Amino acid sequence: MTTTTDRDLWFLGTLIQLRATAADTNGQLAVFEQQAPRGFSPPRHVHHAEDSALLVLDGELTVEVGDDRRTAGPGGFVWLPRDVPHTFRVDSDGCRFLEFLTPAGFEQFHSDAGDPAAAIEIPPPAAPDIPRLLAAIEPYNAEIIGPPMA
Repeated sequence: MTTTTDRDLWFLGTLIQLRATAADTNGQLAVFEQQAPRGFSPPRHVHHAEDSALLVLDGELTVEVGDDRRTAGPGGFVWLPRDVPHTFRVDSDGCRFLEFLTPAGFEQFHSDAGDPAAAIEIPPPAAPDIPRLLAAIEPYNAEIIGPPMA
């Protein structure tokens, strides 16, 4: 079994592993790997300070960017520009993907809203702590504007 580090987080029922942070890239880029179960969808949200992108490694996502909806499987890439609302949903029996943030900084939101991972695995299901999520996003010039994708 792999030992966890301070870069391994349980966030909204997923496992996030921070691969590169603002401290590693002089603030220019953050990268994290996320593993999520079927049906996982973050609330619809918008970033005002950074662009982001998803690169699917395993599994399948349905992604909404503004009014556009598309599916991304292994090797699929989706650009999520700042100021455009977005969300996604895992449509396979689990999914593993990379998220890139430029400039870096928003990766800290996941640490603020998540918990240190007890193991390198998707955590047991639990109800999201919505007040904690809303409080954690406030300092990052981003907004939660709607529910997860149905």
